[in-house]
Amino acid sequence: QKNVNPYKNLFKQGATIVPRAFYFVDLNQEIPDDFVDRIINIKTAESVKADAKAPWKFDFSGRIESRFLFRTAISKSILPFHIYRPDFVVLPIIIAEDENNRKTIRLHNSDSLMNLGYLHASRWFRNAERIWDISKTEKNKAMSAVDYLNWLNKLTDQNLNAEYVVLYNSSAKDANAAIVKRTNIDLEFIVESVSYVYYTNNENEAYYLSAILNSTIPNLLMKDFQAKGLFGARHVHKKILDIYFPKFDAGDEVHTRLAEYGRVCHEKVEKYMETNPPTKELTPHTLGKLRLDIKAYLSEELSQIDKLVKKVMKQ
Repeated sequence: QKNVNPYKNLFKQGATIVPRAFYFVDLNQEIPDDFVDRIINIKTAESVKADAKAPWKFDFSGRIESRFLFRTAISKSILPFHIYRPDFVVLPIIIAEDENNRKTIRLHNSDSLMNLGYLHASRWFRNAERIWDISKTEKNKAMSAVDYLNWLNKLTDQNLNAEYVVLYNSSAKDANAAIVKRTNIDLEFIVESVSYVYYTNNENEAYYLSAILNSTIPNLLMKDFQAKGLFGARHVHKKILDIYFPKFDAGDEVHTRLAEYGRVCHEKVEKYMETNPPTKELTPHTLGKLRLDIKAYLSEELSQIDKLVKKVMKQ
């Protein structure tokens, strides 16, 4: 493969939001009409309790100022062309705007939150810091809970200013890609380490990428890299970006047709999920089946996408 994929270094891994029992929460109340300046009752999310291992198996409940509540997507939310029920997370960060009205992420610990007057958040994160300090491994002994959360600046470097967030999952046999449109979501969206992200303000570029990443050919070609790699054919990571495809060009008819299919697929899957919502918690087995069902439902669009992807990969 002589051509290097122009997106290879532009996709970044999300933040490592662990131990999950500290940060993934369910609301312990009705969802409010909005999340502006409220105090919200929260508890450790049911969905993470099942997977938690000692010493990180615990159950918090408490209250938090709504500005510390965010959305994220872990593997079970990332479907082809759809983000299903993104999770609530609480994070010790404050979103500030600079003089150009650009949002930046500032990281805090429980003491600095206390000094700023956020008593509920301070109490919640102090609890997390205390348990982290008692239970962290030898390898992480020099790291605070907050440093661990922002490892390699994967939290504070996130771009909250791009309207379109293109995500694909890092651990599965195939890539499943979907777009988060920031204006469609009730809270700020933070990307978790189970996915890789590319930020753009170009809607068509976002749809173009989602079409290619969900298509058959890159996922098949990637198997060569996967099988030889350290991970076996279980993990996508950046392997899919070892497969060449060109940077989106609005003047290229094949690119714009791919973008149009990406848009149609997102719209169709949205309707499909409304009429066929999963009846129970998504386990790895039911998640795999749901992804296949969606691909079967989109079989016509995906076969057209595959034809266009073949053309685009020769460019």
